[in-house]
Amino acid sequence: MQMKAEIVELALDSYQGKRGLVQTHVLTVLDRSAGVRLKNTVDFMLTDEQSTKLPTQDNTKLQGMPVELGINDIRAGFGGRMRVTGTVIKVG
Repeated sequence: MQMKAEIVELALDSYQGKRGLVQTHVLTVLDRSAGVRLKNTVDFMLTDEQSTKLPTQDNTKLQGMPVELGINDIRAGFGGRMRVTGTVIKVG
């Protein structure tokens, strides 16, 4: 599934796992697809490789930037928020 979206926030999510501290970059996006859209924001889980492909790690510069995502997995996250994984096709 492909989704055209707008970046709301880039955050670093960290928690204590079995083997120590686990840190993940989370890209919060708002659906900007044509036609019917999702009402709520979506958390896109970035891999380390994907986060380095972003033009900047500065949250203020990324806010409002368009992004195209290829989604291959959808699951419920913390508090029932939708968390998705996949690939970042295009930024900007």
